[in-house]
Amino acid sequence: MSEQASSNDSQPRRLIVRAVLRTDTGLVRSENQDFGALTTPAEETVSHPGGRLMIVADGMGGHRGGATASRLAAETVKAQYLGSETTDIPTALRASLSRANARIYSEAQLTPELRGMGTTTSVLAVREGEGWLAHVGDSRIYMVRGDEIKQLTDDHSLVATMVREGLLTAQEAETHPRRNVLQRSMGVAEDVEIDVKGPIELKEGDTFILCSDGLHGVVKEDEIKQVVEKMPIDAAADEFLRRALSRGAPDNVTVIVARVEIDDGAGPEPEKLEETQKLEAVDLFDETVRDTQPLDAVRDDEVQNAAPPKKNGILKWTVVVVLLLGAAGAWFYWNHQVSFPTSSPSSR
Repeated sequence: MSEQASSNDSQPRRLIVRAVLRTDTGLVRSENQDFGALTTPAEETVSHPGGRLMIVADGMGGHRGGATASRLAAETVKAQYLGSETTDIPTALRASLSRANARIYSEAQLTPELRGMGTTTSVLAVREGEGWLAHVGDSRIYMVRGDEIKQLTDDHSLVATMVREGLLTAQEAETHPRRNVLQRSMGVAEDVEIDVKGPIELKEGDTFILCSDGLHGVVKEDEIKQVVEKMPIDAAADEFLRRALSRGAPDNVTVIVARVEIDDGAGPEPEKLEETQKLEAVDLFDETVRDTQPLDAVRDDEVQNAAPPKKNGILKWTVVVVLLLGAAGAWFYWNHQVSFPTSSPSSR
């Protein structure tokens, strides 16, 4: 018995990453131009076993353009990455974002009302105990390890460049009139420079936060650290939305909270599977989550198990009702029709 226990203890513990996604339109904007995406466990076995892909994109470029750009970015990066033949993560990430940039730019050239659209894109890929990130724009990826928080991405904005060059302080940048001007974004030109960083050796308890500026513009780093230190990831994501909304939420808010854990082999709880079958108001296109009502949530592991509504019974009864109504209408017509005198077209 003791030998068996010793043998199990000596086996390396497998690290996994659990993640949740929240997004909200906010209190000022009429449309959510953010887009977030997570791979599901089923997708991860396709070409990147044991991996995880997380994406946040913040679109810009008019009422329709921003939403289109962020959606195209997330969809294309995800599809390209999962379909990549290379096992080299940096290469796969760079190719995925390059393809997304080309697709957004091409769509903008073909559709006049989409001209000038663009988006930020921040991506975190984890596999086999390592993390890699790819990034364009001013959405952010943070990592909380122990009692420290670190911003892993560099903002590609005018004020961030001025801060790095010593022309502004971080405090001055927060209120600068041109703080929303980006120097680099996806889809506005045929080519884009992409930041790719890694590998980051993952440790149990590491927590990653991917977010649009709708969150990091109103919730500061110290607060982000305090929230994830005290709460499980789903509660932390809810709390981030609550704080952004309580402070006016002038922009769309999207956040992914992901935590590195030891795989205990436990599957989804039965009640979670039941809940997924009732999800009707959430866009589950390509396993991504576009927008929900405030504090509404969909876990990535719930999305993959969401069952389509059972339509066969409804369809059968609908056909029966239509036939009965048709028969009743015909009976009424033949028994109550009125005869009109015939006349030529010229008669008055």
